[in-house]
Amino acid sequence: MISLTREDWAEIYYALEMKLLALRQGKYGPEDRPTQDAEWIAHIEALKQMIGPDGVNAAQEGIERIN
Repeated sequence: MISLTREDWAEIYYALEMKLLALRQGKYGPEDRPTQDAEWIAHIEALKQMIGPDGVNAAQEGIERIN
């Protein structure tokens, strides 16, 4: 089993934040299908909420919560 620390989760959170910023700025090019970007944004935002900006949510719940 993989064990991640609170700090690991915080780094993952901020990596998702950067991916979300690039997506919103259109740096990934055009969508392959309508609503693709909106779905991706919603998924990334949900992951970020589960992790929490300081990683504490994910650290308390463990990796199973993120799967």
